[in-house]
Amino acid sequence: MEVDEAYPGPSRAPESLTADTDASGVSSRQAKDDEPASVDATLGNETGDATCSERHGWTEDAWHTVLSRRQKKNQLKKQRSQMEKAVKANEKFESDPPAEKQKHEATQGFRRRKRRGPPPLPKEDIKIILRPHKGLWVKNILGLELSRAVIDACQRSFNGNDFLLRVHPGSNIVILSTPSMEVASRLRGISQLKIRGQIHAFNAYVADPEGVLRGIVHGIPAGTSQDELKENLRVRTQGVNIERARMLGSSKTAIITFTGNVLPRSVYIMGAE
Repeated sequence: MEVDEAYPGPSRAPESLTADTDASGVSSRQAKDDEPASVDATLGNETGDATCSERHGWTEDAWHTVLSRRQKKNQLKKQRSQMEKAVKANEKFESDPPAEKQKHEATQGFRRRKRRGPPPLPKEDIKIILRPHKGLWVKNILGLELSRAVIDACQRSFNGNDFLLRVHPGSNIVILSTPSMEVASRLRGISQLKIRGQIHAFNAYVADPEGVLRGIVHGIPAGTSQDELKENLRVRTQGVNIERARMLGSSKTAIITFTGNVLPRSVYIMGAE
């Protein structure tokens, strides 16, 4: 719970009271001073000395009061002047954009453009993925070097006009995009690339097209062939078909590729759910 505490400020009541009292004292004393001196006043030297002492004390008090108020006034004036300068500087920046503001906007625009990714690869192309073995980072290799190595690995049966190459540094893979089935077949057969005089091993496989989903199924006997999986797997989800399936190594888990917009929750193999 937040509690708003009222902080006590400087009270002006005593000053006003002092000023009023002093003012009344001045008026009464001035009235007394304006009156003609009497015989008693002339003869009473002690009374006159007391009056002079009292007047001197009032003058000192008033002077300190004036100094205190002047200091407070100057301090407030200085603070107000600093605030006005800050406001004027801000207004000047807002009303005069050609210099600093446009430069700032240009910098921000450059940063936004710099963060944009590359344009998407052709949607209808066949995508071949080249994944290097451990020890090679494709982000450290120029794209031109990779393109030359790919063309050389395929015995120069095509040129750079037949495919597009893109490096995906986050996944450490090379994506090859081509509309030709013949070129895709040759790219799929790449097992190694010669880069900077050294031979590097790669795994090449076809990427799933758009609208394709993958799922994992457990509890299938190890060593089941792809043909047996494709023949005996069934799915009851409407609009979803099984494209292909394969076992994951020597485990009892199968990877199934579906075509459709929804990943089915269950599949059937030889009628068993």
